[in-house]
Amino acid sequence: MKGHKYNYMNKIVSGVNTLDGGLAGKSVSEIRNMLSQPLNIDSSSKAVVDGEEVNEEYVLGEGQELEFVKASGEKGC
Repeated sequence: MKGHKYNYMNKIVSGVNTLDGGLAGKSVSEIRNMLSQPLNIDSSSKAVVDGEEVNEEYVLGEGQELEFVKASGEKGC
């Protein structure tokens, strides 16, 4: 539709590190494994999609934001 912008990209966040990419159709586990080093994703961090905690099998949809968060009280590097 003319004049409408669709956001098919996904935003992946881990602490101060972010990545925008087309990762829809991949599970949280796949994304964690693929981006663990580039985004410094802690293996014990929880996955949160659009503000809701999800499990490792959750498949990311178009335009969703995935954030890897540490439990409160944990120190980061």
